Amino acid sequence: MPVKAGERLDPEATRARILKAASEVFTQRGIHATGINEVAEAAGASKLTIYKNFGSKDGLVEAVLTDRTQRVRAWHEQAVEQAAAGRERILAVFDLVASWYAEAGFRGCAMINAATEDRGQDGAPRRLAQDHLSFYRNLFQRLLTETGVCDPETTARQLVIVLEGATIISAVDRDPGLGAEARVIVETLLDAA
Repeated sequence: MPVKAGERLDPEATRARILKAASEVFTQRGIHATGINEVAEAAGASKLTIYKNFGSKDGLVEAVLTDRTQRVRAWHEQAVEQAAAGRERILAVFDLVASWYAEAGFRGCAMINAATEDRGQDGAPRRLAQDHLSFYRNLFQRLLTETGVCDPETTARQLVIVLEGATIISAVDRDPGLGAEARVIVETLLDAA
């Protein structure tokens, strides 16, 4: 967006606008299929502004994924804190993702999609996807420990497998009902733990 005479630039607002636009374009087209020109056009910013803020396309991708990770973590922590104690806090995570699967335009997990698109390279997408999975394992392990499960580490890994598997299949099949099915699997796992 060009700045009108007498107006001041707001660097934080510009950065946020670029992140939002890049996230939307990357989600729609894929990271590798998207050029900086497309992001610049969608953000109403110049390529120079993007490079000044992020250094490179890789820097922009990392910033988009980091921003998304922070928002996802806050979203889950809030759902857990609002839930009743015990297993209800674990089930709250699955209720939350079930509602996410039903959102228009749902395309799966941005971190996993980016790491998959990056084809196993050791760059930021893979590292951030690993951090994302670790967040879930740690969250579930903490909640399982609070509920007194005898092997919280193994059960936490199983819950992450259910969560990410349901997310991938829901996105591929465009089936929002998988959230409810994942919840049933989790209830069974918790009963057996």
